[in-house]
Amino acid sequence: MPYEWTTGRRPRSERGLRLARPGAALACFAAGDDIGYAGSEKTETASGRDAVAVLLGEVFLRSEAYAWTADTATVHRYGDHAYVFAEAEGTVRTDTGEAESFPYRVSGIAELSGARWLWRHFQGSEPA
Repeated sequence: MPYEWTTGRRPRSERGLRLARPGAALACFAAGDDIGYAGSEKTETASGRDAVAVLLGEVFLRSEAYAWTADTATVHRYGDHAYVFAEAEGTVRTDTGEAESFPYRVSGIAELSGARWLWRHFQGSEPA
């Protein structure tokens, strides 16, 4: 099953990782304050847990929902850390139900915590 990150309100029955609120999205990040997020927009950059929480809160206030599903991924593991790079397909869905797909690229540093890989730093972008 492909990895998928979704914002907005979505049915729980859908497959993949569904994130319906900022707290659930923040739970995908490693513990501590040394986390970061960088999205496609100039204002979508945050460093530190509080700043990432604020940014994710702003994203979840939008009238549209975003999702991405990785098509191909490269993972370089170094002990309990890994560098992740993936080509993905993004989808934006408006409150009216309209959907549009677009190419998306994800990279970041993940950290193993128990049996889960969590983001230490996440970066998503829309390649031109």
